[in-house]
Amino acid sequence: MKKALLLLPLLAVTACASTSQGKLRQAVYDMDSAYHILANPMPDVMAGKVPGVTLTDTQKSLVKRASQTVFNELSTLNTSVQNGDSITETAVAAAQTDLASFTACWSGVKTGTTPAECTALAGSK
Repeated sequence: MKKALLLLPLLAVTACASTSQGKLRQAVYDMDSAYHILANPMPDVMAGKVPGVTLTDTQKSLVKRASQTVFNELSTLNTSVQNGDSITETAVAAAQTDLASFTACWSGVKTGTTPAECTALAGSK
């Protein structure tokens, strides 16, 4: 019985570590889903098939590069999760920030503006 009680603190530490990674993994899944929902209409918008939404070639280029940046970041995190590797809060927070920037970028260009978030995410060619 004493041995079991001695292991209790170790089990609690393990549970906390698993919970932390579990929450980070769930955040990655949530971001991935949000990204795909957000990006789903992109091909139709880019092709001019959505009434009332017209993008310039410059906006299309920026959005494509910004989208690719977020996609690559999420893909890297997803690969780590699938491989059972640890992921860091810093990496998840950075992806959340970039997803928020992409959301602002995509929302802006669909309304006819080019938000600074587009250029920041897209970087230079």
